[in-house]
Amino acid sequence: MSQEQLAERSGVARDTISKLETGRRKAYPTTIRKLAAGLNTEPRMLVGGVEYLEPAGKPDEGPEEEKGKEPREGRKVGF
Repeated sequence: MSQEQLAERSGVARDTISKLETGRRKAYPTTIRKLAAGLNTEPRMLVGGVEYLEPAGKPDEGPEEEKGKEPREGRKVGF
């Protein structure tokens, strides 16, 4: 989806979306809610990781430094 399309769907200015993507601006909670509505998702999906269950039988594929640690059964964090 282009910035222009997201701007139309969310009501957030394209320039604001550009600045958010490049880190030149931080989002207000109202902006996050508008963007989430435009993307048909929950605001929490835009501001950080989301814990989800991994299908059974798939090995843990975490970062190298965490390979020696005991994984939490079936849980992953994604962004």
